[in-house]
Amino acid sequence: MTRPEKISTILGDVLIPSLGFFLWDWNIYFISLFFILDQVAKETGQLFRLGKLKNQIDASKKAFSLHFLIFIALILVIHLFNYLLHPSIHFLKEMNDFFWYKDAGVAQGFILFPLLIFVERTKHKMYMKTFSAEMHRAQWKMHTVQMATYLLLFLVLCLIQPLFKMGETSSFLSLIFGFALVTLSSDKLSAFFPR
Repeated sequence: MTRPEKISTILGDVLIPSLGFFLWDWNIYFISLFFILDQVAKETGQLFRLGKLKNQIDASKKAFSLHFLIFIALILVIHLFNYLLHPSIHFLKEMNDFFWYKDAGVAQGFILFPLLIFVERTKHKMYMKTFSAEMHRAQWKMHTVQMATYLLLFLVLCLIQPLFKMGETSSFLSLIFGFALVTLSSDKLSAFFPR
Protein backbone atom coordinates (compact mmCIF):
# COMPACT_ATOMS: atom_id res chain seq x y z
CA MET A 1 0.00 0.00 0.00
CA THR A 2 1.39 3.39 -0.97
CA ARG A 3 1.75 6.17 1.59
CA PRO A 4 -1.15 8.24 0.14
CA GLU A 5 -3.35 5.12 0.30
CA LYS A 6 -2.43 4.54 3.95
CA ILE A 7 -3.21 8.16 4.78
CA SER A 8 -6.52 7.97 2.89
CA THR A 9 -7.42 4.71 4.67
CA ILE A 10 -6.56 6.12 8.09
CA LEU A 11 -8.66 9.23 7.39
CA GLY A 12 -11.62 7.15 6.21
CA ASP A 13 -11.39 4.35 8.74
CA VAL A 14 -10.11 6.10 11.87
CA LEU A 15 -10.46 9.89 11.77
CA ILE A 16 -13.98 10.27 10.34
CA PRO A 17 -15.48 7.52 12.58
CA SER A 18 -13.76 9.12 15.59
CA LEU A 19 -15.24 12.50 14.72
CA GLY A 20 -18.59 10.84 14.18
CA PHE A 21 -18.55 9.06 17.53
CA PHE A 22 -17.24 11.91 19.66
CA LEU A 23 -18.59 15.01 17.89
CA TRP A 24 -21.61 13.99 15.81
CA ASP A 25 -23.22 11.42 18.12
CA TRP A 26 -22.84 8.52 15.69
CA ASN A 27 -23.65 5.12 17.11
CA ILE A 28 -21.76 1.96 16.12
CA TYR A 29 -24.18 1.21 13.28
CA PHE A 30 -23.71 4.72 11.87
CA ILE A 31 -19.94 4.10 11.94
CA SER A 32 -20.52 0.72 10.30
CA LEU A 33 -22.68 2.32 7.59
CA PHE A 34 -20.02 4.91 6.84
CA PHE A 35 -17.46 2.10 6.66
CA ILE A 36 -19.71 0.12 4.29
CA LEU A 37 -20.24 3.18 2.08
CA ASP A 38 -16.48 3.73 1.99
CA GLN A 39 -15.92 0.08 1.02
CA VAL A 40 -18.61 0.27 -1.69
CA ALA A 41 -16.97 3.41 -3.09
CA LYS A 42 -13.56 1.69 -3.10
CA GLU A 43 -15.06 -1.41 -4.67
CA THR A 44 -16.74 0.61 -7.41
CA GLY A 45 -13.51 2.48 -8.12
CA GLN A 46 -11.54 -0.77 -8.29
CA LEU A 47 -14.01 -2.44 -10.65
CA PHE A 48 -14.15 0.63 -12.87
CA ARG A 49 -10.34 0.70 -13.14
CA LEU A 50 -10.12 -3.03 -13.78
CA GLY A 51 -12.75 -2.70 -16.50
CA LYS A 52 -10.68 -0.03 -18.23
CA LEU A 53 -7.52 -2.12 -17.90
CA LYS A 54 -8.96 -5.58 -18.59
CA ASN A 55 -6.57 -6.13 -21.52
CA GLN A 56 -3.55 -5.38 -19.30
CA ILE A 57 -4.61 -7.05 -16.05
CA ASP A 58 -5.39 -10.73 -16.16
CA ALA A 59 -6.87 -11.38 -12.72
CA SER A 60 -8.08 -14.97 -12.44
CA LYS A 61 -11.71 -15.98 -12.03
CA LYS A 62 -10.69 -17.54 -8.72
CA ALA A 63 -9.38 -14.18 -7.49
CA PHE A 64 -12.55 -12.35 -8.62
CA SER A 65 -14.80 -14.97 -7.01
CA LEU A 66 -12.84 -14.86 -3.77
CA HIS A 67 -12.96 -11.05 -3.76
CA PHE A 68 -16.73 -10.99 -4.34
CA LEU A 69 -17.42 -13.59 -1.63
CA ILE A 70 -15.27 -11.70 0.88
CA PHE A 71 -17.10 -8.45 0.07
CA ILE A 72 -20.57 -10.01 0.56
CA ALA A 73 -19.45 -11.82 3.73
CA LEU A 74 -18.03 -8.57 5.12
CA ILE A 75 -21.36 -6.75 4.67
CA LEU A 76 -23.26 -9.61 6.33
CA VAL A 77 -20.84 -9.97 9.27
CA ILE A 78 -20.92 -6.20 9.91
CA HIS A 79 -24.69 -6.46 10.24
CA LEU A 80 -24.38 -9.55 12.47
CA PHE A 81 -21.99 -7.65 14.75
CA ASN A 82 -24.44 -4.74 15.04
CA TYR A 83 -27.31 -7.16 15.71
CA LEU A 84 -25.31 -8.83 18.50
CA LEU A 85 -24.55 -5.40 19.94
CA HIS A 86 -28.20 -4.25 19.73
CA PRO A 87 -30.64 -7.18 19.15
CA SER A 88 -33.58 -4.78 18.78
CA ILE A 89 -31.93 -2.81 15.95
CA HIS A 90 -34.06 -1.93 12.90
CA PHE A 91 -31.54 -1.72 10.07
CA LEU A 92 -33.73 0.15 7.54
CA LYS A 93 -34.71 2.76 10.13
CA GLU A 94 -31.06 3.21 11.11
CA MET A 95 -30.04 3.59 7.45
CA ASN A 96 -32.71 6.24 6.98
CA ASP A 97 -31.66 8.02 10.20
CA PHE A 98 -28.03 7.91 9.10
CA PHE A 99 -28.76 9.57 5.76
CA TRP A 100 -31.02 12.28 7.23
CA TYR A 101 -29.00 12.95 10.38
CA LYS A 102 -28.36 16.70 10.53
CA ASP A 103 -25.34 18.45 11.88
CA ALA A 104 -25.01 22.12 10.95
CA GLY A 105 -28.48 22.02 9.37
CA VAL A 106 -27.70 19.74 6.40
CA ALA A 107 -28.55 16.03 6.16
CA GLN A 108 -25.21 14.22 6.26
CA GLY A 109 -26.17 11.95 3.35
CA PHE A 110 -25.95 14.97 1.05
CA ILE A 111 -22.40 15.58 2.26
CA LEU A 112 -21.00 12.05 2.69
CA PHE A 113 -22.14 10.55 -0.63
CA PRO A 114 -20.64 13.31 -2.81
CA LEU A 115 -17.51 13.34 -0.63
CA LEU A 116 -16.93 9.60 -1.11
CA ILE A 117 -17.55 9.91 -4.87
CA PHE A 118 -15.13 12.86 -5.07
CA VAL A 119 -12.40 10.97 -3.16
CA GLU A 120 -12.74 7.87 -5.35
CA ARG A 121 -12.80 9.93 -8.55
CA THR A 122 -9.65 11.75 -7.45
CA LYS A 123 -7.93 8.46 -6.62
CA HIS A 124 -9.05 7.02 -9.96
CA LYS A 125 -7.51 9.89 -11.92
CA MET A 126 -4.28 9.70 -9.93
CA TYR A 127 -3.99 5.91 -10.28
CA MET A 128 -4.73 5.95 -14.01
CA LYS A 129 -2.00 8.55 -14.55
CA THR A 130 0.69 7.11 -12.31
CA PHE A 131 0.14 3.35 -11.95
CA SER A 132 1.59 0.69 -14.22
CA ALA A 133 -0.48 -2.44 -14.97
CA GLU A 134 1.52 -4.30 -12.30
CA MET A 135 0.77 -1.59 -9.74
CA HIS A 136 -2.96 -1.79 -10.55
CA ARG A 137 -2.80 -5.57 -10.11
CA ALA A 138 -1.02 -5.20 -6.76
CA GLN A 139 -3.53 -2.58 -5.64
CA TRP A 140 -6.45 -4.88 -6.51
CA LYS A 141 -4.84 -7.68 -4.50
CA MET A 142 -4.22 -5.33 -1.56
CA HIS A 143 -7.87 -4.27 -1.62
CA THR A 144 -8.91 -7.94 -1.38
CA VAL A 145 -6.48 -8.49 1.50
CA GLN A 146 -7.83 -5.45 3.34
CA MET A 147 -11.42 -6.64 2.98
CA ALA A 148 -10.48 -10.13 4.20
CA THR A 149 -8.72 -8.61 7.21
CA TYR A 150 -11.74 -6.41 7.95
CA LEU A 151 -13.90 -9.54 7.70
CA LEU A 152 -11.65 -11.28 10.23
CA LEU A 153 -11.85 -8.25 12.53
CA PHE A 154 -15.66 -8.25 12.50
CA LEU A 155 -15.78 -12.04 12.97
CA VAL A 156 -13.56 -11.71 16.05
CA LEU A 157 -15.81 -8.92 17.37
CA CYS A 158 -18.86 -11.14 16.78
CA LEU A 159 -17.24 -13.88 18.86
CA ILE A 160 -16.18 -11.47 21.62
CA GLN A 161 -19.50 -9.62 21.89
CA PRO A 162 -21.54 -12.45 23.51
CA LEU A 163 -18.70 -13.22 25.93
CA PHE A 164 -17.99 -9.71 27.19
CA LYS A 165 -21.19 -7.81 26.33
CA MET A 166 -19.30 -4.83 24.92
CA GLY A 167 -21.05 -1.48 25.05
CA GLU A 168 -20.88 1.37 22.52
CA THR A 169 -17.59 2.82 23.74
CA SER A 170 -15.69 -0.47 24.01
CA SER A 171 -17.08 -1.55 20.61
CA PHE A 172 -16.00 1.74 19.10
CA LEU A 173 -12.49 1.51 20.57
CA SER A 174 -12.19 -2.09 19.34
CA LEU A 175 -13.24 -1.03 15.83
CA ILE A 176 -10.85 1.91 15.67
CA PHE A 177 -7.97 -0.17 16.99
CA GLY A 178 -8.85 -2.92 14.52
CA PHE A 179 -9.11 -0.51 11.57
CA ALA A 180 -5.69 0.96 12.39
CA LEU A 181 -4.21 -2.54 12.73
CA VAL A 182 -5.64 -3.56 9.33
CA THR A 183 -4.09 -0.50 7.70
CA LEU A 184 -0.69 -1.33 9.18
CA SER A 185 -0.72 -5.10 8.60
CA SER A 186 -2.50 -5.76 5.28
CA ASP A 187 0.75 -5.33 3.27
CA LYS A 188 2.26 -8.29 5.09
CA LEU A 189 -0.74 -10.56 4.46
CA SER A 190 -0.99 -10.07 0.68
CA ALA A 191 1.40 -12.95 -0.06
CA PHE A 192 -1.28 -15.43 1.04
CA PHE A 193 -3.90 -14.42 -1.55
CA PRO A 194 -4.24 -15.58 -5.17
CA ARG A 195 -3.66 -13.15 -8.02
